[in-house]
Amino acid sequence: MSTSLSEEELMKIADEGYSESLEPKTLKGYVPNVFDYIRRCDSEEEAFQIVDFLVSRNELPERVARVIKKRIVEKGVRFYGPKKQAGYYVEKYR
Repeated sequence: MSTSLSEEELMKIADEGYSESLEPKTLKGYVPNVFDYIRRCDSEEEAFQIVDFLVSRNELPERVARVIKKRIVEKGVRFYGPKKQAGYYVEKYR
């Protein structure tokens, strides 16, 4: 998963949530996606701002955004994975 995700792939993750298999093996060519950004959020409100921003830039389809928001309300922000703290990529991929 080192390139941009298709709408189908985004929808699958939006519906099913985090899986360790979604983590990139390397950062070379990796493009962060909505779920990477959500994993930096501390609250539902922050996550919704990220989702809305990506929709406004046409980087996230509306239908995927609706599913993401619904799951966050139902299951919480951590449904999309553990929080990524500052230095996450440096520690994981050095």
